[in-house]
Amino acid sequence: MGRGVAVFVAAGSFLACAPAWGSTDSVAPRDRSLARVNHAALAAAPPASLRQAPLRWNGSPANAKQQTPKAVHFVLRGARPKAHLTITPGRLSYLGGRVVFKISSPHATVCTLSSKPRFWSGPNPTRVKCHGRATVTLPAVDIGLHWTFKLRARNARGQSLATRKLVLRAPPFAISSNWSGYVVPSASPVTQVSGEFTVSKLNCSHTKNAGVSSWVGIGGAGGSSGDLLQTGVRSMCIGGVQSENVGWWEEFPENAETDFATMSVTPGDSIQASVSQNIDGSWTTRVDDLTKGVSGVMNTGDGYGTQLDSNPGVWLHEEGSTAGFSYTGGYTAEWIVEQFGTTTGVVIPLADFGKVAFSGATTSLPSWALTSGEQVGIGDENGLLWAAPSAPDSTGRGFSVSYTG
Repeated sequence: MGRGVAVFVAAGSFLACAPAWGSTDSVAPRDRSLARVNHAALAAAPPASLRQAPLRWNGSPANAKQQTPKAVHFVLRGARPKAHLTITPGRLSYLGGRVVFKISSPHATVCTLSSKPRFWSGPNPTRVKCHGRATVTLPAVDIGLHWTFKLRARNARGQSLATRKLVLRAPPFAISSNWSGYVVPSASPVTQVSGEFTVSKLNCSHTKNAGVSSWVGIGGAGGSSGDLLQTGVRSMCIGGVQSENVGWWEEFPENAETDFATMSVTPGDSIQASVSQNIDGSWTTRVDDLTKGVSGVMNTGDGYGTQLDSNPGVWLHEEGSTAGFSYTGGYTAEWIVEQFGTTTGVVIPLADFGKVAFSGATTSLPSWALTSGEQVGIGDENGLLWAAPSAPDSTGRGFSVSYTG
């Protein structure tokens, strides 16, 4: 389950050398290609016929009678073109969104649109109709991006140029390949961490075969041993149905994820997860289903299984032994939504979990509160953002992670 925080920086030439979409050489995972410009929509409105242009009469009726439609038509044909291009909005956050392109080029007979870097597949510049609009939707991104667009309008009398920019701002947090949430560093060993969250109701119609894990832990980003002790809940979409919700514990990399087989978890259940060091130096992980009153518990050097909250310390079902297993601690505290992998190295696609809200976070750190500098989001090597953390709430002990796929 835990795989550490794999931070990377996407190359600045994300769109510089290849089409951003529409090319078999640059297909994004899960078909999340960048916005597709609908040239047909952009060119849908035919250019206004010069013969249909409204006449603007000036002077007296006598003067108007002297002005024939033929003369007006001649004047319009001789006018230089005008290039008008608008991009609304011109700046978006890292979460992306809808952008409207509008082209209006009176008197132009030929119009072309170019972008730098490339914004579409096909020719660049590309031929467009001189009057029209198109709406494109840009996805959430894990790097900052910007494009410069140039509309060139021409006719026999000359040409004109309109230039506009489009910007996607970079996220204000670090990017990981598999974690989103908060990682709080400490100069001294962390001996306790906890937090509450609700088991997600996944959108399995959107992500038919995928998974997500929500957990708390210690040591995932460093420590004396580099080991991570964690506990939480894993949820899966299988064939478009949410069919697996499991409590688990893990000490990565020494002990693989271990499920609590006798603990039933349901979407909507309120969960409190915790990792703590005991007085005798041993460690305990707990994933407490507050809705059902059942907990999955692991004690190092003892065993793991389930207990009733009404009868703490007594096994309801002891599922296995942890004799000989110990933990040496770590220097970070984590509250994480994870795109997890299997023991064979296969990364499971991230399920559409909507939003996971962590609340009531605690640690052993003195004078402690979550800060924006401790945020991390899930991104991929193609520059796309899959999950993003919110800012800390007003208590400094809570936040949320949202699916941005």
